Amino acid sequence: MPDDLVKVSVSNVRVAVATGPGVEAGMLTLREESPPHRSVSMVIGQPEARAILAAWTNTVPSRPSTWDLFVSAVALLEGRLDRAVITAVEEQRHFFATVELERDDQRRVLSARPSDAIALALRADDAEIFVAEAVLAEVGVSPVTDHSN
Repeated sequence: MPDDLVKVSVSNVRVAVATGPGVEAGMLTLREESPPHRSVSMVIGQPEARAILAAWTNTVPSRPSTWDLFVSAVALLEGRLDRAVITAVEEQRHFFATVELERDDQRRVLSARPSDAIALALRADDAEIFVAEAVLAEVGVSPVTDHSN
């Protein structure tokens, strides 16, 4: 688990993005909450993009999703989902993540796909999202500033 974590939030979710001829996927962008406000974009599955978009916009489905069920089950077992962490990236496109759960002052860490980890964190009360500094250093994009006068 990386020690140097940077708090981020979802800044954009697109459900349908062309990734090749006749191929569409989702796109998720996370933005660093403090300066320099770097962002990380990742291609994700369309179902996960829809799940993140629903949670991000506080859309309540008529039936619970798998992510809603997971968060409810953790709460029923007297635990809580504390945070999602994007821990690593390979080849600047394959991201890795964990979900951290707490119960009785004990922390448990589960490996997860980043899109699932974020979809869960957005549904959990007070859960936060972090990205390892090493990931931001490798693939983070700084905002463009216009210095012309």
